[in-house]
Amino acid sequence: MSDEMIETLEEIIKVERHMKERFSRLSEKAETPEMRALFRELAQEEEGHEKTLSERLTALRLMRD
Repeated sequence: MSDEMIETLEEIIKVERHMKERFSRLSEKAETPEMRALFRELAQEEEGHEKTLSERLTALRLMRD
């Protein structure tokens, strides 16, 4: 795996983390229970994406060594 691919995955993980935090903040500011639930759900999805990508990135790095 090229350094460029690893760097790209690292950038995507940062985006997922940022969006998780953003959705969490929005859930705290939401005015209705439905909107709070929606933003919490979106934050959880982003957290799952971040975890999956991080695990795969770790595996790829181990394969490279």
